[in-house]
Amino acid sequence: MSLLDDLGGKLNKLTGKLKDADLGDKISEVGNNVADALSMGAKTAYGRAKNAAEVGGLKLKLADARKEEAAAFEKFGRRYMELHGEDADPDLLDEIEAIKAAGRKVESIRKSIEDSRAAQAAAEAEMKEKAEEQKTAGAEEDAGDEFSETVTEEERPAEHTEEGDAAEEKSPSEPEKAADQQPDDQN
Repeated sequence: MSLLDDLGGKLNKLTGKLKDADLGDKISEVGNNVADALSMGAKTAYGRAKNAAEVGGLKLKLADARKEEAAAFEKFGRRYMELHGEDADPDLLDEIEAIKAAGRKVESIRKSIEDSRAAQAAAEAEMKEKAEEQKTAGAEEDAGDEFSETVTEEERPAEHTEEGDAAEEKSPSEPEKAADQQPDDQN
């Protein structure tokens, strides 16, 4: 019977009694019964929580015990294989062959892992080497560009000589020429 069913039954009994008795006494009794039901519910919840924690702890202990048992069987099996693997009991030949096949599979997978890691390391080394080559080639190109640039005639600065500077001083500039050519009455 659940906690709610129990509480509901007690409340039904109380409501039936309310018709016959004093109202104040009945309200007090209902309050006491509700308090008892809540107390019982709390005790039940506490008991269930305590039980769940206890069972959880026992399950952890069981898991640990199973690990110990498996380790002991493994140790026994390895030791037996070392001592009697080649001349084992005929009743155990299937199990021994399964163990050997599993061992070969483990070694094959380990080899694949090693090969994969080696291939990855080689690929990374090759990529690094190519990057270094490109970096070196780029630096050489940049250095070569600095010294091989040719200057065009338009970019070359004008050379100043004494004769050219003297000729510039003697020849009037364009605005001066225009002013000299105007009639004197405008000056």
